[in-house]
Formats: sequence, structure tokens, C-alpha cells
Amino acid sequence: MARQKNIENKIGFLSKITGSFSSFYRNLSKDNLSRIIIAVLLVIFVGGGLVFFIETGSNGEFTRFVDSLWWGAVTITTVGYGDMAPVSNAGRMIAVMMMFGGIVLTSIFSGTIASIFVDRKIKEGRGLQEVNLRNHTIICGWNRNAAGIIESFSALSKDKKITLCLINEMDAEEYQMLKVKHPELDIKFVKGDFSSEKILNRASASNAKAAIFIPDISGSNTMENADERTILSVLAIKSINTDITTCAEVLKKENEGHLKRANVDSIIVSGEFSGFLLSSASVSEGIPKFVKEMLDVESTKSIHQVSIPGSLVGKTFLELSEYFLKNNKGIAVGIMSEEKKMSLEDMLSDDSSSIDAFIKRKFQEAEINIGEQQEQGIDIQISPSPDYHIKETDSLFILGTGA
Repeated sequence: MARQKNIENKIGFLSKITGSFSSFYRNLSKDNLSRIIIAVLLVIFVGGGLVFFIETGSNGEFTRFVDSLWWGAVTITTVGYGDMAPVSNAGRMIAVMMMFGGIVLTSIFSGTIASIFVDRKIKEGRGLQEVNLRNHTIICGWNRNAAGIIESFSALSKDKKITLCLINEMDAEEYQMLKVKHPELDIKFVKGDFSSEKILNRASASNAKAAIFIPDISGSNTMENADERTILSVLAIKSINTDITTCAEVLKKENEGHLKRANVDSIIVSGEFSGFLLSSASVSEGIPKFVKEMLDVESTKSIHQVSIPGSLVGKTFLELSEYFLKNNKGIAVGIMSEEKKMSLEDMLSDDSSSIDAFIKRKFQEAEINIGEQQEQGIDIQISPSPDYHIKETDSLFILGTGA
């Protein structure tokens, strides 16, 4: 397992390096740096060749053509080792021209390189630069609750640095403030419409491990069409990366079904539990406080989903609970079971809505057989029966760190 993870890390590192070189090469081509390099090589070859033909026979230092090229490279870069030097007037004249030409060419060369890096940094700060990431989390959209999501990731980044890529139309200044506020996070920014495959590709969506969609009000966007954009964005990112884990927030309850058809892993309806918490506070004031403590990522008794040790598969839920209590790992409160259920085609009826038809068409364009796409059925059991037997596909919800 450790060896496989090590290999995956190496592949990811090589992929990142390759992507960086590829992006750098494209920048070189745009800034005509290749022409400058050709000009430098041409001056070295022509100048060194002329000096070789002039000096050979009368100057024992120029006996090989390759030595003349070496002298040309040293001269044009104004290094001047002094190991070789022309003695004839014609040779020295050529050397002087190469020195002055070298000053001009090396200045242009170094200036072009610097401008490429500066331009890249500016574009990155404005969200216009393609990012080369792997196993990162994409956050699509921005609103007043988004800061809380960043704060939660910040609290979770205790053991390792979490990489986030934001896709929205916020101002560059706001993005820079986020980077300064959360130095513990590796935050990247891509500016644009996250329902566009081009923008998603710029955020390395094909290499992302998870994507979070929230109602977007950045730029000129409003809450009016936020759910529709979320649905389109989920379809777009699923066509790029079928293995990505997705979580989406919708404003309207009636749009939840559309996201289910798009095979979103987790769906949250905005304000779904506000009524319950407010009404509970009036009769049992401890319930809202308990829920808040349970959902606080910085709390030592917050809710966590953990994998079940292989030695406990086949055991009862009672034995599992005792194991976690005895080892001070937390209190077991529920089980999540995963099973393959109905296909996506079964969920889309023939006389479906326009959004259903759009989903079907998108899958057809991607050449995906929706009859073969199985929805991952998730069964949540809060405090199951003590004699419930643990299966291999089960995972556990606990109150505690699980460490």
C-alpha cells in the first residue's frame, strides 16, 4: 500500500514537472525566445567559424573547429576565460563585434526570460494562468458562506497542506487577501465561468480529487440562475473526470432531483435545517448548541467519517462501538453502507423535463452509455441495531477524532 502510494506521488510529481515545462515552453514560443536563441547560436557559429579560418595556421590555440565554437560562446556571453584569443587584426575585430553583439543579445535573452516569469505571476494572481495540480479540491462559485468553507479546510490542514483551486469571478485583490489570511493552505485561483469545460481544464479538473459547487454571486452573477449553473457545471466536470467526488449546494428543493440525476455524491439544500434548529431552540435550547459542537471541525468531539479496521469486519456494531470506546477513538453513532443500485437510465423517464433531456444529450455527446452507469447507493443508519454485522463496504461515523 505504501509502495503504491509512493509510486503515485512520484507519478504526480513528474506530471506536475512535465506540465510546468510544457507551459513554460508555450510561453517561450509566444515571446519569440526561440528566435533569440537561434540568433545567439548563429552568431556563435558564424563568428567562431570566421575566427577559426582566419586564425588557423597562425594561432596554435585555434586548431579545432569545436574549440572556435567554445571561444565564440565564451565571447558572446562576455565571460572571457582568456584560455583562447585571436591574435590577428581581423580576428580581433570579429571578437569585438561579437562582444558588443553578445551584450545586446544576452540582455534581450535575460529580459525576455524575466518578463515571462513576471507575466506568469501577474496572470496567476488575476486567475488567468493555467494551474498544474493533482489530487486537489476545486471550489466552484463564491458567496458569503464560502469563507466558512475555506476556514474548515484550514482547520483540517493540520497534518498536510491542502491544495484548493477556486473558480469564480472574484476580484484579484480578494484572492490575494485569502492567500495572506490562509498561508497554511495552497490556494490557486482560476477566473471565469466554471460551467465552461475550458475553464475547468485550466483548473486541472481531470486531476482533481473533489469538487464543491456553491451558489455563485461573484462578478455579475446572481442567485436567480445559480442552481442552473450548478447543474451544468456538474455535468461538465463529470464529463472531464468521471472519478471526481462532487458536493453541491442548491437553493431550491425542487432542483435536488436534477443533481441526483447528474450523479452528485452529496447534495445540500440551502437552509434545509434552519427551521428545525430555530424551532428546537425554543423548546430545547441545548439541541442547536449540540449540533454546532458536533459540526465544529476544530472541536475534539466533532463528527468524523472513518474507515473500519479490517479485523472488525463481520463483527457486530456493539463490538465495534466497544472497540472505539476502549481505545479512546470516539463514540460510534452510525454506519454508512454503499451498494450499487439502479442505473441512471432508470432515473430518467421518457417524458422527462428539458433538464432531463439535456442530461441525456450530454451523456450521449460524451459517448457514455447511461444504461451502464450505476448510481452509488448510500444507506445511512444512525445508531443501528447492536447485532448489526459490519460489512467490507461500510464506514463509520464517530464523535471524536478517530485517531
